[in-house]
Amino acid sequence: MRILRKLGVVYLFILHMLFAFVLVKSNFIEEVGYKLGVSTAPELSVYYERIATYHSRIDGNVPEGASLFIGDSITQGLATSAIANLSVNYGIGSDTTLGVLNRIPRYKSVSRAGSIVLAIGVNDLRRRSNEEIVTNYEDILGLLPEDTPVVVSAILPVDERVQRVVPSNKRILRVNKLIRELVRKYNNVTFSDAGGGLRGSDNNLKSNFHVGDGVHLNYEGYQVLIRELRRTLDNA
Repeated sequence: MRILRKLGVVYLFILHMLFAFVLVKSNFIEEVGYKLGVSTAPELSVYYERIATYHSRIDGNVPEGASLFIGDSITQGLATSAIANLSVNYGIGSDTTLGVLNRIPRYKSVSRAGSIVLAIGVNDLRRRSNEEIVTNYEDILGLLPEDTPVVVSAILPVDERVQRVVPSNKRILRVNKLIRELVRKYNNVTFSDAGGGLRGSDNNLKSNFHVGDGVHLNYEGYQVLIRELRRTLDNA
């Protein structure tokens, strides 16, 4: 009996260690923190590095003149070919301006891109001030070729009625105003704001445009974003 008890203790210890290992290697803790609005996980997560590695494998085969879409989960779920036939999706869920700054130098395809679409910032609102976000945006634009058309997509509205822990739409509007003012300094950069077609009279993301979490777009929401990005990119 004593031996069986010891074996049971060892088994439980190994089981707990394996469970802890799985949690550390995944982005489960970060996702829970995100849902609760108290993320303490590293900004450049294991998940971020994994997807960025896949991107590096894609990068060498990206043809000249392709449109690059760089952003967070909204971009990751975007059918970029509905906007530009020759396109590459470099979206990473939960990414921030810091993550984009870190990975743009890895993309050699940036130097031969026909156009670049940036859609980043909503996840920054938990981590840095409005001014810091804009400073990071300025640093990002400084890494892109000056002769390549760049479209900066506004931070989209959220549904505060559902996602109460997310930053307010009032703050999103303020940050977008600062980003728009920054964009005006560049001849090759255009600001695109699909928010007007997505928000209701109360400034919330309309419930029929998101999947139920107040942030991520559904089919109808993506249709609005696609139309606006296509229009802006065609005129860029």
